[in-house]
Amino acid sequence: MGLLGQNRGVAMKHITEIPGDKTASAFAYSAAAVGVAGVLTLGAMYAVEVPRGGPFVFGAINDATGAVFNVLVIPVILQVHKRLPETQWTGPLKWVTVAACAAGATSSALLVLKVLDFGPSTAVSVSAIVIQGIWFLVANNKLLHAGDYPSGLAKLGRFIGGALLIGLPIAGLGFLIPGPEWLRYAVMGVGFLAGASSWAAWPYWYFRAGKFLGHKRPAEAPSGAAPEPA
Repeated sequence: MGLLGQNRGVAMKHITEIPGDKTASAFAYSAAAVGVAGVLTLGAMYAVEVPRGGPFVFGAINDATGAVFNVLVIPVILQVHKRLPETQWTGPLKWVTVAACAAGATSSALLVLKVLDFGPSTAVSVSAIVIQGIWFLVANNKLLHAGDYPSGLAKLGRFIGGALLIGLPIAGLGFLIPGPEWLRYAVMGVGFLAGASSWAAWPYWYFRAGKFLGHKRPAEAPSGAAPEPA
C-alpha cells in the first residue's frame, strides 16, 4: 500500500525516526526506573524518617537517585528537543535546561559525599527542577502541535511543567501569608498537592518517552484490506 498504517480510511500519524532515538530510549527507560526509586524514597523519608528526626537513610538514597536521574535525563531532553522547530528561544532553552540538569546532579552528588551542605544543595536542586519544569511546559506545549510527536506524551509533559510551576509558588505563598494557621496550611496543601502530582508523573513521562523514542508501536493492518499481489 502507498500509505502505511491506514485504518478504515483514516491515516495514522507517521512517526519519523531520528538518529539517536534508540540510544535516548534506553536512557529514558533508565531515568524512569531511577525516578520511581526517587519518588518512593522521598515518600519514605517524609513518612518514616522526618517524624523521627532521622537517621535519614532514605534521604541519602533519594539524594543519590537524584544525582543519577539528572544525568540520565540529559540525552532524552536533547533528543526530544530535536523535534522542536528552530526558533530564537529553542537553543537557549535547551542549553539552560541541560546546564540545570548538570548542576542538579552535581549538587546532589556533593550532598551525598558531604561536601556541600543541605541548604545550598537544596537551593540548586530546586532551581534545577524549576528550569526542567519550564522546559516540560514550553517544549511539550510546542510539540503538541507537531505532526510526528504523540499528543498524549505532549499533554503529559505540559501537565508536569504546569502543575510544578503553579504548585511551588502556591506552596511558598502558604508560608508567607498572614492569617489563621488553618488557612496557611490549606494554601500550602494545595501547592504541595500540585507539586507532588507533577513529581509523581515525572518518571512516567520518561517511560512513555522511552517507548516513543524506541518506536515500539504495534503494526496495524488496514481493516478489510486485501493482501498485495506479489
